[in-house]
Amino acid sequence: MTKPIIGILGGGQLGMMLSDAAKRVGIKTHVYCPEDKCPASFSSDFFTKEDYNNKAEIERFSKQVDYITYEFENIPIETIDFIKNNKKIRPGKKSLLLTQDRLTEKEFLSSLNIPIAPYMAIETANDIEKAHKEFKDCIIKTRTLGYDGKGQESIENQNNYSEVFKKIKLKSIIEKKIPFEFEVSVIIARDLENNIHHYPIGKNVHQNHILKHTYTPIQLTDEQTNKLISYSKRIITELDHVGVLAVEFFVTKDSILVNEIAPRVHNSGHWTIDACDVSQFEQHILCVAGEKIKKPILNNNAHMINLIGDDIKEWIDKSNTDNFKIHLYNKSEIKEGRKMGHVTYLFGKQHSFEKV
Repeated sequence: MTKPIIGILGGGQLGMMLSDAAKRVGIKTHVYCPEDKCPASFSSDFFTKEDYNNKAEIERFSKQVDYITYEFENIPIETIDFIKNNKKIRPGKKSLLLTQDRLTEKEFLSSLNIPIAPYMAIETANDIEKAHKEFKDCIIKTRTLGYDGKGQESIENQNNYSEVFKKIKLKSIIEKKIPFEFEVSVIIARDLENNIHHYPIGKNVHQNHILKHTYTPIQLTDEQTNKLISYSKRIITELDHVGVLAVEFFVTKDSILVNEIAPRVHNSGHWTIDACDVSQFEQHILCVAGEKIKKPILNNNAHMINLIGDDIKEWIDKSNTDNFKIHLYNKSEIKEGRKMGHVTYLFGKQHSFEKV
């Protein structure tokens, strides 16, 4: 049986790791990206450098592949609409539309009775003042194009609401800040036959709004674990999502709240490459190819560290050992706040991250 060719929209490190994973299961990839010499261009079997709004090229690309997926959620919806056979796209358009707009995402979660932080849609500077008076300590976020802390502004003792409104520019929401104890994410996958499997739950630590550490697995109560998995399964099923999906949560003393959804493989799941028998990337490729997913087995406890900006300089000349695995993203320029790679430290199954 001939293996399919999977098209990937986006050429960053997630596309690179998806292409690497596809090779491990005997599947070829074709990456479409506007940028030359992007990370995924070095690992994919085929590469097209064109803009996402080039209808003719997108249509040509879609005819050269069997299925299409995406490595980030800010792909223009028009690009997806250029693809005439929407059945080729996995995950589907519904997941993309939902996660491109924070307000739509929160309305969806509320409709499922899944707890989230109190929020308010923002249309004017007066709305910011109203929300600030109600929530006190809060944060304003653009509804679209936000990631790694971009498009966010903290509102604490602010009273110049017009300036805040001008600074944000785009349609926004305001969320009440949650005094959480820690953050976790659930990496979960669903295939065409509605088989659903999740990975062990990891604790996430951010620096300057960017993920820096993920520790897996962490100790949770049975009640916490059940809620995290139940909410994640409800989300992936309601979206009819085929592929990997990540749900980020705040864990407080007495509740669990969804922070946001990513309709794709996720930074907090990179440790699965080295610590599990099937990585999140292989799992996603299996879903997109229409194959049955596997129940992942944890071989090692893991601590993943993102290499951000100059962090990479310490690791360029180092080699993998039994204790850690280095993954560099082949980016042409080191920039402050830019994810340049990651390192995963591996531990025995008895190792505890209780004190992190």
